[in-house]
Amino acid sequence: AVVSTQSGHYGRALYWSQRSDITYKPYITFHSQNKQKEVFMKHMERQVALYGPNTMVSLIDDKGKEKDICRSLTYIAGQKSYEGIRYIHFDFHKECGKNKWHNLAKLMKEIEVDIDGNGYFFRDNRGEVQSRQSGVVRTNCIDCLDRTNVVQGLIAKRVLTHQFQRLSILPPGQEIHQTSQFEFIFKNRWADNGDGIALQYTGTPALKSDFTRTGVRTKKGLLHDGVKSMKRYVQNNFLDGGKQDGYDLLLGVYRYNPGELSPLALQKHPIAVFLPTLMAICFALFILKLVMPSDTWTAQLSHLAVYLTSIYVLWKLCIRNGEHLVDQPRLFQTLALAKRQ
Repeated sequence: AVVSTQSGHYGRALYWSQRSDITYKPYITFHSQNKQKEVFMKHMERQVALYGPNTMVSLIDDKGKEKDICRSLTYIAGQKSYEGIRYIHFDFHKECGKNKWHNLAKLMKEIEVDIDGNGYFFRDNRGEVQSRQSGVVRTNCIDCLDRTNVVQGLIAKRVLTHQFQRLSILPPGQEIHQTSQFEFIFKNRWADNGDGIALQYTGTPALKSDFTRTGVRTKKGLLHDGVKSMKRYVQNNFLDGGKQDGYDLLLGVYRYNPGELSPLALQKHPIAVFLPTLMAICFALFILKLVMPSDTWTAQLSHLAVYLTSIYVLWKLCIRNGEHLVDQPRLFQTLALAKRQ
């Protein structure tokens, strides 16, 4: 017999972008505000035509830098006039913050009718198709990685339980979490899958993988997530621009013209050298003053205050000029200009 199901890590069906600017979470920019509903409808009409009814589960924050895209999506997708579209917003960080992971059960309770109603593909040993999937549950956060992977794992486990019961691997009424050996295998394979996707996209394994693997959030997992987040910050701000240029060249999105100066040959903005150098000098002087203090405590404090103030002012200037300091795709501006022309 053959069984399968399809669910999705889907992006927000709106026209928006984020550009690295040395902050941990870059600001979100909306494009063509008056066309957002049109963009949404074109995308979703195609999705419904391909996959049947879509249950949209948004895990985006309703505050901070994600607030605008959350409210825009909620306003457009939450309208009841769209046939074949059901929208659900679940503020993951608000609901599951402070270790309140049990609140995920509220989300699963809300969408279990959709999951069960969509069904799954089933072909018996005689090669006859007994059932087909009639719709999908599509899940998204901002990058469709960490929060999305947690919820998709719960959805997959519910569907797999039904499939195993139909195949008589599990007796009626028994669920996967009641078979500890298989649950261990399932959770770890699912976490490995999430890690693989995250590695391709961010350069690090997925966050929250301790919960995906064990069902429990641990201090060790939080520490690992902190390390991964720092690695992602470095990757996103200082290493990803060249990768994007490589993709654009490899896929033929950008075509090099021998008669023009390549954007890759352009020199970086002077600020990209000037500000980090001054920051490094001030920081080195601050450390040196700690190691070799002045003769009096008043002189020591005044020197440290000057260095700290300088570091603070320079950091603020770095934030203000962040786009010049990070590894931006060099071909991006050329592509955007070509599209406008």
